[in-house]
Amino acid sequence: MAKKEYPDDDNRTIVNMNVEGFGWYESEERKKSKQALAGKSRKERRALARSAYLTVALPLMCLLVGMVTVFALLYFVWL
Repeated sequence: MAKKEYPDDDNRTIVNMNVEGFGWYESEERKKSKQALAGKSRKERRALARSAYLTVALPLMCLLVGMVTVFALLYFVWL
């Protein structure tokens, strides 16, 4: 669907509608990160995503093991 064109529109921005809290809000940090990723190849982006997942994996595994341990102790010892 084509964008509507108005005869009196001169493409000037009167008010910046990038306001925090709106659904389309985009912070400066996010804009910078998008620009930084734009120059990366697909292989580099995958490597970045994998390293982010691996960074989160160890604390998540520790949390899960801790929860299972607490559950086992409560179930077998306390009951």
